[in-house]
Amino acid sequence: MLAIRLSRHGRSKRPFYRVVLTEHTKPAKSGYKQVLGSFDPMKHLFEADVVAIKELIAQGAQPSERVAKLLFQSTKDEFFQKYFVERERKWVTKNEKKD
Repeated sequence: MLAIRLSRHGRSKRPFYRVVLTEHTKPAKSGYKQVLGSFDPMKHLFEADVVAIKELIAQGAQPSERVAKLLFQSTKDEFFQKYFVERERKWVTKNEKKD
């Protein structure tokens, strides 16, 4: 099965990710078939070929949860929302930890 996921690049403390198409059993950094986009978390930039990603998903590829969230945030397309689960963040203050 093919997976669409992030592959980490860049130097220490300066991450940069590529959105890649790879076999789900292989590590993301080795032997990916196609680069579909990029994500820079330091600048909050996400660029991806959405049309190609939709075509690959229609052919059976599975996006990772993080890639699906990034695609949904950038396009607001309901198509990507079914590939991740919305979770509510729970903030714990210092006073609550001591109880």
